[in-house]
Amino acid sequence: MKHNFLLIISTLSFLGTSNAQTIINDSAVMGPGYGSQVFYDIQTGQRATAPVNNWDIAHTSVSRDNCIRANHMSGLRVFLYPKGKTDAWNTFDTAGWTAWKPYWNDIHDHNKGAFSLYTNLSNWKFGWGTYDVNSKEVTGDSMYLLAWAGMAPNTYSRFAKFWPIVQKANGDLIFKVANLDGSAEKTDTLYQSAATGKMYKYYKFVGNTKPNREPANTNWDITFNRYYELTPNPGTGNLEMYPVMGIESKRGTRTAKIGGRAFNTILGDSNWMVGDNTKKFSNDLTGIGSGWKAFSGTWSLKDTLSYIVERTRTADTSYWLIHMTGFEGSTTGKIKFSKTALRNSLSVNDKTLGSIKVFPNPATEVLFVSISDAKTNTATVSLLDINGKLISQQKASNTNLFSGIAIPVSNLPKGLYLLNVSGGQNAITKKIVID
Repeated sequence: MKHNFLLIISTLSFLGTSNAQTIINDSAVMGPGYGSQVFYDIQTGQRATAPVNNWDIAHTSVSRDNCIRANHMSGLRVFLYPKGKTDAWNTFDTAGWTAWKPYWNDIHDHNKGAFSLYTNLSNWKFGWGTYDVNSKEVTGDSMYLLAWAGMAPNTYSRFAKFWPIVQKANGDLIFKVANLDGSAEKTDTLYQSAATGKMYKYYKFVGNTKPNREPANTNWDITFNRYYELTPNPGTGNLEMYPVMGIESKRGTRTAKIGGRAFNTILGDSNWMVGDNTKKFSNDLTGIGSGWKAFSGTWSLKDTLSYIVERTRTADTSYWLIHMTGFEGSTTGKIKFSKTALRNSLSVNDKTLGSIKVFPNPATEVLFVSISDAKTNTATVSLLDINGKLISQQKASNTNLFSGIAIPVSNLPKGLYLLNVSGGQNAITKKIVID
């Protein structure tokens, strides 16, 4: 039996209907050698920058998490100490260390840094420490060798031993660091209060500084950054951890990939967001990443890759289509892109039909419908007049991933209409306005 739901939605604007499909050309400049990380607000175009290598470790601002990430771009390499626990601090032995396994940040999961990869929920073990359900503290039970890579391959400029001592219930992280011979030992704290409204609190071991490098979370969505990922070395072709320039998303900012169609065809296509490489919305840190470009002697861009960024604020959620249009490499670190607002005005979630968003409302030329995370793979999208007479009907596929269609409405009289989405045993009907 089909269940029908009629949603009466008030008329909302779409950044001004005249701007509904305006293409905005913009750029981010990281500088020579990609020296600056650029934090970017995709709606306002607001930017903030910070040196890529002015930090070594970053500790999460989420007190219920315990992630510690390493800045591999500062040269830092992380090795779990295999010869003892924290009681071996004074007898730290690095004999044979070159055979120890290096640990790298997970580039997809915000909560898995180089120090936080291992978990065992049966005993509350989370990477570098163990969680106490009573005190709400994470007590460090592991030590690490820190090594900073030199300019030449397989050389290192500096070593240190590192012990995350405890993460307090309020999120403060207390740790100890020293040279391998025990000199220059220092116990320090990264205070949660220093990261209010931000993603991480940062530490640089040289000088024992705590750089304030992030803008507030409300002022950015994506960041143009440099990081290591497992990829073919462009010089040797070997698959290895290699520094790349890519685009990361803020924790909580979801992205979706549109593959298989040129950017200039997406908005005018009646079945957009459908392609072999299309992926649904996810919280993937590198959901945009570095794959939109390729190097073969010179840089080239992949015209059939575009991305949707879900920009979430307390009182507002909007959707932006972004497509990279230029890349100047390490000479200037300039990335050019085009973006356009796809802000949703109507939204509903259904157990079978997933997340359905319709924008803009009112519509003037084209009405966009996106469907994601549905239990069914296909859906039927029908536009009817206010009396229920069918005007147009289209099929949406891949709705279990992320699918969307565009319905031309410029030739229809102004007024109220009904939009029906059906699939499986469910159907949803929304009132929309054509202006």
